[in-house]
Amino acid sequence: MRIVVKGKPNYWRFTLYSWLLEVRDILSLEIGEPVEVLLVDGESDEPELYINGLLVCIGVPGEEGYLIEVVKKAVASLRGCCPGDY
Repeated sequence: MRIVVKGKPNYWRFTLYSWLLEVRDILSLEIGEPVEVLLVDGESDEPELYINGLLVCIGVPGEEGYLIEVVKKAVASLRGCCPGDY
């Protein structure tokens, strides 16, 4: 699974990227595959979160736990299943 954080270099892009690095192992266990986290420069002031090339979120969730749920829900949608049915 490839997760990309894209946007202008700023505090919020760095925050989202840092959170993803912190929860990468949890995400890998939850979705059942390795997770690669990348940081990419972009034009948006708000960080954009892409999973396997699909834009799934703009901005920063309130905390790391919400971020995990955003990613899990997006992965489930990409796989055509419900979260937890991986």
